[in-house]
Amino acid sequence: MPLLDLFKRRKVEEPKAPSRPKPSIRYTGENFKMVEGLDDIKVVLERSMKLQRETGLSGNDYRVHILLAGPPGIAKTMLLLSAEKEIPQERRIFLLGSQVSKAGLRNKLLEAGDRIEFILIDELDKMGRTDYDVLLSVMQTGRISVLKASLEADASCMATVLATANYLEKIPAEVLDRFMILYLPQYDSADFSKVAVKILRDNGFDEQPARELAEMMWKMGFRSARDVLRVARYSRGDMGEAATILTIMSSRTPPEVRRK
Repeated sequence: MPLLDLFKRRKVEEPKAPSRPKPSIRYTGENFKMVEGLDDIKVVLERSMKLQRETGLSGNDYRVHILLAGPPGIAKTMLLLSAEKEIPQERRIFLLGSQVSKAGLRNKLLEAGDRIEFILIDELDKMGRTDYDVLLSVMQTGRISVLKASLEADASCMATVLATANYLEKIPAEVLDRFMILYLPQYDSADFSKVAVKILRDNGFDEQPARELAEMMWKMGFRSARDVLRVARYSRGDMGEAATILTIMSSRTPPEVRRK
């Protein structure tokens, strides 16, 4: 029996997708292979990375800071991780917004030194006020204020900031003003299918079973790429295991969480 038939009696009301026009832009680069689709976002990220290199070579400030915003589970972090893979380790620093304040963004950047070209921040909306102030200074002037022997000095940090956030209202307006904000809406059924099939195939499923699983998860109300990844890792290409875990998830996962 096809896996989809196991759930054919389940009736799920699908939320309406937001009516947003999709840019007809094709990404032809070699980066960001972890993420399916979102070609326009990839084009902008790659251009921002190129402009940072031009900034370093020319001494002129061509930096364009990018903030990927939108609900959880829509590949924002995967895009950031893909960008990280294209940057030499000694030229970047990757931070989780909720953890930055424990060490302090200022100290993190000073420890890294002036070789840093990219600051990547996942969950920017979870940083503290002091860290926002430091980040704003870097974005505005490429400098960090340092207190040495009771005298204030500046350290250079001409880096591009690439970040993600779920909730823009938690970020100070003056910080938001320094970003090009790119909003990633919740997946529609076609985009979800593309993303889910890629994740499932990367984790041991053949094309047709992957498509069945993607269709079933959409009908059951799952919208997050992370849920797809959890199912893929749990079942490892085994359709029986996939059916088992989805049966459990469909009955145990609250609908308001499932559709986020």
